[in-house]
Amino acid sequence: MIGFFTDPHPDELLYSACARFGDRSDYANVAAVGRELFGNRIANVGFPNRLAHLISVLPAGHQYTVDKLIDDRTLLRFYSPFISAERTRVIRKEMAGDKENRIHSRLGINAGRLRVPSKLRFCPDCVLADRKAYREAYWHRVHQLPGIEVCPDHAVFLELSTAGWRERDSITVFLSAELSIDDRKARRIKPNDQYEELLLALAIEAQWLLGWRGVPPSKSVLRNRYWNQLLKLGFAYPNGRIKHSELIKQFVKFYSTGLLQSLQSDIGDRNQPWLLKLFRQNRELEIQPPLRHLLLMRFLGLSVEQMFCGFEEYKPFGDGPWPCLNRSASHFQKRTIKSCRITSGQKHNKGRPIGSFSCDCGFRYLRVGPDTCDADRLRLDRVTAYGSVWEKNLRDQWNDPTVTLTELGKGLDLIPFTLRRHAIRLGLSFPRQGRWARPTSEEVLTKYAKTLETFDRAMESRREHWLSLLNQNPKATRNELIPLASYTYYWLSRHDPEWLAQNMPPAKTKKPEPIRVSWGTWDQKFPKDIERITAQIKNQKGRPVRVSKEEIIRHIEHRSWIEQHLDKLPETAYTLRKCVESREEFLVRRVKWAESSFRQERRCPTRHQFVVHAGTRTRTSEAHQVQSAINQALQNLQNFP
Repeated sequence: MIGFFTDPHPDELLYSACARFGDRSDYANVAAVGRELFGNRIANVGFPNRLAHLISVLPAGHQYTVDKLIDDRTLLRFYSPFISAERTRVIRKEMAGDKENRIHSRLGINAGRLRVPSKLRFCPDCVLADRKAYREAYWHRVHQLPGIEVCPDHAVFLELSTAGWRERDSITVFLSAELSIDDRKARRIKPNDQYEELLLALAIEAQWLLGWRGVPPSKSVLRNRYWNQLLKLGFAYPNGRIKHSELIKQFVKFYSTGLLQSLQSDIGDRNQPWLLKLFRQNRELEIQPPLRHLLLMRFLGLSVEQMFCGFEEYKPFGDGPWPCLNRSASHFQKRTIKSCRITSGQKHNKGRPIGSFSCDCGFRYLRVGPDTCDADRLRLDRVTAYGSVWEKNLRDQWNDPTVTLTELGKGLDLIPFTLRRHAIRLGLSFPRQGRWARPTSEEVLTKYAKTLETFDRAMESRREHWLSLLNQNPKATRNELIPLASYTYYWLSRHDPEWLAQNMPPAKTKKPEPIRVSWGTWDQKFPKDIERITAQIKNQKGRPVRVSKEEIIRHIEHRSWIEQHLDKLPETAYTLRKCVESREEFLVRRVKWAESSFRQERRCPTRHQFVVHAGTRTRTSEAHQVQSAINQALQNLQNFP
């Protein structure tokens, strides 16, 4: 158990608090801080693991928990709303445990879709404010998020420090802000610059995500909310389809190609762009960077808070119940209709929602949406079925000689000609009784006796047709059945999709695509090759060569696999991170080589001669680890007989 620990400041990374702890403890060995706090030497900036070990060594009386550290002191809260709850649970368990850290791969960071910052970043104005409030600067979480280039509090651009962000740059060293930043003048954003204003808006949204503690919607719910907002803006159809070409065109126009490229979010391939992957159900397991979700939300006109906490579903016809517009019913214009079926318009109404409203009295009507005011709820565009109540009223008044045809038409909101057609359909007597009744020719009676098929009858007949087709072809597949009754199929898919789905042959599972590359096999082979190549590079004679990723790829070949598909090779990625030398480690190996060279020459150089021969006259050589190695080498050479 340690004697004290530096309490984190607001929005401070756990890595930063550990670095300040190391500065105050003044350990002789730079790796001792990691071993003391986490039980190993790894200094992970954004997603540390072994947090349970850290909790166990903190001083008695502390109020920290693993979940509190994860939520308040790491970057996970920025990513978790856009991944599944199960994946989040696994990552939290991994951050608490002491097994291998594969969090970057689980979050899709290693896939290379969005580059993480090369160095830890800081805001010059935040540095001044922190030093005034806490007498020291520290690393803020929001400043380290990929794609965030502006400080949300001061609206100034972030600056790069000398501290490495990724593990391979500083794998064992906790570097504090005070030792890694310099005094720079703040670069403020331009108030009327569209690009810079967007960067500020993205930073504010990211800061809100880090501080939010609600339960995020599932990926399917989030996808449906995206589609619902697209429907409102006219980029989607009520049947779930999306106007892909128009959406991509307007999205690129909204941001511009150059701006998207600068944010590493260029649309790229129009057939498989990242934008469309956010809407597709078969892409739920694929992770897209949070920045791209933020770009989509801004295009849709919503903030993250509105999307997660106050989302208002767009309904073209409002909330039910809806009024029945049957003038013959006692409940005329009363809200008795509880369900509304929405379909996509055709021909001149293409793209517009069509609402179908059906009352228990049998009256059914259509309205082209969307509704723009309350008066639209009392409007109809077409009656598809009048129902028994309306027909009974027509029968009663038709046989009443005191009611003229004109009066009857006004009461039912139909012209006399249409009333005659309905009377013929119902088989009413001709001519009507009464003073103003006129005889109707047999030609007209014959012509309109065959009236249009009602919606209910059409539904019934097409269902019967489809079921008979299934009985006649019990072994037929879906693709074989559809050509046999294409009109029936497409009519039912438009008007009765739920019934059709229940009365379709079982779908045949698609054969899996042939495995072109056995990634599992290669993931077992590559780590052994990397370890062998690393040993060869370190043991080769002559001036040392750094064990870099580029050097390993040059020997191992398969460059494209390692550069573009490392997310499919988790063991290879881990071995690569473990074997690649940091700059400090390489310089220490150079120092040892220089010492061996002078031993063979049996001479003791000056410090300047030694540094020149070892090639350590770089900024990195100022690191404590390198200077200690140089001092030890010179001392060994002085004592060498």
